[in-house]
Amino acid sequence: MTEPSPMPGEEPGALAPGSFSSFWRLLAYVRPYVGLMLIAVLAALVYSGARTGRALLIQPLFDDVILPQASAGSAPALGDWFSSALGTEGATPLEAPAETEARLSDDDAVVSKVKETLPRILLAALLILTLLPISHFFQVYIAETVLGRVLVDVQRDLCAKLLRLPLRFHQGVSRGDTLSRVMNDAQRAQQSLDLLFSDVVQSVLALSVGIATLLYLSWPLTLTLVVIAPPIAGAIAIFGRRIRKSARRRQESQAEVTGRLVQILAGIKVIKAFRAEAGEERAFDEHNLRFYRRNLKVVKNRALSRAVVEAITNAAGIAVLLLGVAVVAGQLWGLTVGSLMAFIVVMQTTYRPMKEITKGWTKLQEAMPSAERFFELLDTEGEPADAPDAVLLPALKQGISISNLSFSYGREPVLKDLSLEVTRGEVVAIVGPTGSGKTTLADLILRFYDPDQGRIEVDGIDLRNLARSSWQSRCAVVSQDPFLFTGSIRENIRYGRPDASDDEVLTAARAAHVDEFVSELPEGYETDVGDAGVRLSGGQRQRITIARAILCDPDVLIFDEATSSLDAKSERYVQEAIETLLGGRTVFIIAHRLSTVRHADKILVLEGGKVADVGKHDELMARGGLYRELMTLQGSPG
Repeated sequence: MTEPSPMPGEEPGALAPGSFSSFWRLLAYVRPYVGLMLIAVLAALVYSGARTGRALLIQPLFDDVILPQASAGSAPALGDWFSSALGTEGATPLEAPAETEARLSDDDAVVSKVKETLPRILLAALLILTLLPISHFFQVYIAETVLGRVLVDVQRDLCAKLLRLPLRFHQGVSRGDTLSRVMNDAQRAQQSLDLLFSDVVQSVLALSVGIATLLYLSWPLTLTLVVIAPPIAGAIAIFGRRIRKSARRRQESQAEVTGRLVQILAGIKVIKAFRAEAGEERAFDEHNLRFYRRNLKVVKNRALSRAVVEAITNAAGIAVLLLGVAVVAGQLWGLTVGSLMAFIVVMQTTYRPMKEITKGWTKLQEAMPSAERFFELLDTEGEPADAPDAVLLPALKQGISISNLSFSYGREPVLKDLSLEVTRGEVVAIVGPTGSGKTTLADLILRFYDPDQGRIEVDGIDLRNLARSSWQSRCAVVSQDPFLFTGSIRENIRYGRPDASDDEVLTAARAAHVDEFVSELPEGYETDVGDAGVRLSGGQRQRITIARAILCDPDVLIFDEATSSLDAKSERYVQEAIETLLGGRTVFIIAHRLSTVRHADKILVLEGGKVADVGKHDELMARGGLYRELMTLQGSPG
């Protein structure tokens, strides 16, 4: 399995500037929705202020209500406070003795104070209780709406990129790794934005409001908390590096697990045929356990980070509490019992967002390798762009000329100094031993690759100077392994021409002998072919792909071993369908069964990537050489 490479100039897992650049690139996906995110941030600010406001109510409740009544020697029940505050006192009590008149005068002052203070506290509490759920709803709903859309945008870009990457990329990278980057890595990266806007931003706002409130209540006491900032920052930085390093390895292991599962599903028939279920189960289990162990390292560092920060903050909280009691007892700094109680509650309220920031930062570090992995995919060089003066090809008029063509996949050359002239309307067969470069030549004609040396000319124009889409729209391919997309038979025939009418689809189907088996299906052309066409036989699938090619009405047709895996009856049907396609078109037939190419206008014999011979069947048989040797080996008469 292909391992993803680290970003240029970066050690895997190192806390490098590249991680921040990936994060800023990720934030760019939020830019179209910045207005909504600002509303979510504003709602988070209101929510944080309302939560802190709850704690602030403690100070007037203690200093203006509870403690004054306690010092006056009278502590009415809570019901009496409310009746006093609302002006609904009961009947006038019996006349007090003269010796208590002074105390009652003090009690009246307390009741008056309560009537003045308690309604304000109740009104503030009602406002807070209203703001808390409303602001929280808008913050969560808007943020999740935007971030869900961001995930859609990210995966759309990844899919678009995959569709535009050259065939060389898809053949050189494991499907499991690609699938993991598109699904797992994109989702984890999007979760980092979710953490940022749902947890980190809200926590930063709550922390800011909390610190401002603590400074208001007692700035000297607040400054004593500053001493915990450096050790907390150090712990976050140290464990952040560890988390990011282990998260990168975990994502690579997850790609291996995904790749193994894709391989199992793709090869399930072979696995069952060779009774290899137990071996595949063991292999999958090994990959899964490796992923589990690497994930456990991430969890361990994350838990250690939170434990260290919690230990520091708890120790600081106890120290501040003891210091506050001593300050109140010594009547220093103007600190009252009520303000100390409020300070403690606000400090506890502020402690939670500090924990959330620590958790969010560690998870952000955990998600950054995922962002880097899918940005590596987005940054992969795509198909070579068309030349600025690229020519549109309305139709093939003269033919195709191949001159001194050489090509390799990065190792040994597959094709070497190959030349061939093909006139429009000719049927050219390409034959040769396995590995001689037959399919590679077809891929170069289709411009799935560009040659390393030499050129392919269409009507005298270098293929690289033609608009890629213009040329490929004039070509159609029928391959050895007929691939159908999930959907109906009609949809698969129409795949190359979505605007084709039903009559045109039926005409193409009849030409490819598709109608002969469709008439026996209960749902006819609306029959669902299943995943990759598994509900149909190989011959039926091949006829549908030929109907698809007929419907495109191409100038150039390439049959790549189109009948090699079929039985005799299916091959006869497919061969008849192919003959329907030949008239007036330039056709390349890559064939392993040489009996199917006898009547080709030109037969190109390849050996070791070079042209071994060219000619008609009779000429090649008369000259002897590789072609006659291959015919003899297949038992075909001369």
